[in-house]
Amino acid sequence: MQERCCCSKESTGSIPIMRIIDKLDALYAKNDMAEAGRVLEYWEKEARALNDRRGLSEILSEEIGYYRSTGDKQKGLRAVDDALNLLNCTDIGDSVANATIYLNCATTMKAFGKTAEALPYYEKARDVYERLLPEDDFRLAGYYNNYATAMGELKRFGEARENYEKAISLLKNKGVFGELAVTYVNLAQLAYDEAQESGGECDDEVDKLLELAYACLDENGLERNGSYANICRKCATAFEFFGYFMQKSELEARAKEIYDSAK
Repeated sequence: MQERCCCSKESTGSIPIMRIIDKLDALYAKNDMAEAGRVLEYWEKEARALNDRRGLSEILSEEIGYYRSTGDKQKGLRAVDDALNLLNCTDIGDSVANATIYLNCATTMKAFGKTAEALPYYEKARDVYERLLPEDDFRLAGYYNNYATAMGELKRFGEARENYEKAISLLKNKGVFGELAVTYVNLAQLAYDEAQESGGECDDEVDKLLELAYACLDENGLERNGSYANICRKCATAFEFFGYFMQKSELEARAKEIYDSAK
C-alpha cells in the first residue's frame, strides 16, 4: 500500500466541501455518475494541492461510496487505503465523522471481497456510534444494516439477524420507510442464504419480507426523489432474484421516471 498521507505539511487553504456535496447530490439525483466521478477527481487533486486534510478526508469518503456504487474495485480500494492512511495520523480522539469514514471503508472493502479484513473498521465505527450517538439515531440503523450484511457473507447468520432486527426496530420507530424497505430485502436475502446453507425452508419468510418491503415503498408520505429512485433500483434487483418480476419492473420504472424528470 502506497503511503500518500501528507500530515506533516501545513495547510495552505481549503476546498468548499459543502458546495461540492450539494453539487454531487444534484448529480446523483439525475443519475449522472460520470460527471460525479469527474467532480470527485478534480476536488481530490485540489485538496491534495492545498494540503486540506479535512477536505481530503471528506472527498475520499465520498469517493469510497462512489466507486463502490460503480463497481470500480481498483479505485475504490485505493480510496479506502488513502482514507485509512489519513485517519492514521489525524484520528486522535472520538469522532462520529471519522467513525462514519471507518464504516464507509469497511463497507467498500466488503463489497470488493475483503470482508474479513474489514471487521476491525466495523468495530471502530460501532464503538464510537454506540457510545456517542442517541439510541434512535438514523446512523445506527445504517451501521446495523451494513454490519449484518458482512456477517451474512461470513455465514454468521445469528449475528446478521440480530443486527437486521436492530435496524428494523429503529427505522420503524423513526418512520424511515425507504431504508426500512432495503432492510427487509436484505433480511430476505439472508433467510435465503441461511436456508441454502442448512437445507431448510425459507419461502414463507422471504415472501412476507418482500411484501413488507414493497409496502414500505408504497408509503404515501415517502418523497419520490433521487434517494427513493436509488432505493427502488436496489430493491428491484432483489425482487427479480426472487421471481417478483412485476414488482421489479414497476420499481425500475419509478426510478427511471424520477431520474428522467431531474435531467
